[in-house]
Amino acid sequence: MADVSSADDRKLLRRLWLMLAVLVACRLVLLVFAPHTDPSESRYAEISRKMVETSDWITPQFKYGVPFWAKPPLSMWMSALGIGLFGANEFGSRIFIFLAALAVLWLVAKMGARERDPATGLAAAVLLMGMPLFFYCSAAVMTDLPLLLGITMAMAGFRFAVRDGSRGWGYVFFLGLAVGLLAKGPLVGVLVMPPLVGWVVVTGRWRQTWKNLPWFTGTLLMLLIAVPWYVLAERKTPGFIDYFIVGEHWKRFTVKGWQGDLYGHAHATAPGMIAVFVLAGTFPWCLGFLALPFRRLRSLLEWAKADEGGGLYWMLWALWPVVFFLPARNIIATYPLPALPALAMLLAGIAVPLVRKGVGVGSPHALNPLIVSACGAVMVWALGVSLVWTDHAPKFSERELVRRYQKQHQTGDVLLYYGLRKFSAEFYAEGNIDYASSADEVEQKLAAPGRLFLACPTRYISLLPEPVRQRFAAVGTWGPETLYEEIPMLPAMAGGHQASTPKP
Repeated sequence: MADVSSADDRKLLRRLWLMLAVLVACRLVLLVFAPHTDPSESRYAEISRKMVETSDWITPQFKYGVPFWAKPPLSMWMSALGIGLFGANEFGSRIFIFLAALAVLWLVAKMGARERDPATGLAAAVLLMGMPLFFYCSAAVMTDLPLLLGITMAMAGFRFAVRDGSRGWGYVFFLGLAVGLLAKGPLVGVLVMPPLVGWVVVTGRWRQTWKNLPWFTGTLLMLLIAVPWYVLAERKTPGFIDYFIVGEHWKRFTVKGWQGDLYGHAHATAPGMIAVFVLAGTFPWCLGFLALPFRRLRSLLEWAKADEGGGLYWMLWALWPVVFFLPARNIIATYPLPALPALAMLLAGIAVPLVRKGVGVGSPHALNPLIVSACGAVMVWALGVSLVWTDHAPKFSERELVRRYQKQHQTGDVLLYYGLRKFSAEFYAEGNIDYASSADEVEQKLAAPGRLFLACPTRYISLLPEPVRQRFAAVGTWGPETLYEEIPMLPAMAGGHQASTPKP
């Protein structure tokens, strides 16, 4: 173990703490000021808001009275708790997700410190926080970060229980599985158990695994935490188990373009796309693997078996999610997230010894100043498109449009969205919006009492008949959406016309 009391290591630790502080501060700024965007984050934020509004903490609701069966409720509980404490805003809905991310960073730093030294642990936390995928998910209202917390707890707990004989860490392993079951269901077992079994088989640590983990009491604890909600959810809305287990955990990944999704559409992708998502989600830090010191298979095997199989442990953890999702036909860019803590550990294990040797830009390790600068550029871009150049953001939010409506709103006014559902509009309007899917519906809403505000893609207004268009005046445009305000009906307004239906 390195002498962390040396002046060079103290200097390295100060630099690492500064880097971590800057990354965390940047994410906090985005947590508070960046809007919820459509469709994913705003959907979970709105489901969480409905949970608080309706006081239904058992069944998340996709629409009022329509159960959301796609995911267990842990992430929504976390966001709903924040909304209940701090209000239906960005901070309230994201803060407990962010605290879970800080817990993941602490676990990664703890693992690195116990495996090597504090500098390696802190470097792993910095690299993880700087990975674009983790940086985004660390405060995004989605299920991915709570699942990652469960996986990281399980992997850290197992490692320390088997290696050090710690009974407490053994219970952390089972607590992590319980967290994963409530975050995303049985997928946690699929992502955790195979690399652990592979590690035990290769290292032959059967006896320590059986002896050092509280298998009976730990399993009982896991079931007592996770199973009651599943029972209550099935009793409250029968059919949940069949849809969630068979549909979400089998057909979603094996049937290309699966049509059974009740809440959107399956994301059809070519097999192997997970590799592209890994590279994109870890760039530029992934370039650090170019500095691998192994030139022969024998050297790699010796490294993997050293430190009680530590290298092999992190390698199996990092590779398994990629291998598992490699043939999948329906995945999204967040799926590599479970591999990122282990990748950060591996990168830190390569980089820190090279930094101690004084290797700078001459080696492409993860702490190379050029790679660190590239990460800084990515952070500046993320801040810029989220807060300043919002028209260039990859996803849009209805926040500013809804705020403009609320500024002009009077008692009896109605905000009507013409076209696709906008979860961010529902969140910021606290559910007080209506929808129309055709010009006929828009005209029917015009005939109802109260002033009508119409929000729709700018091109949709041309689909309305001329007499209906004359009833609206543009208020403003935000991204692809324009807000229109109803004006008094002209005396010459005609009655008959041909209606059109939007084709998004």
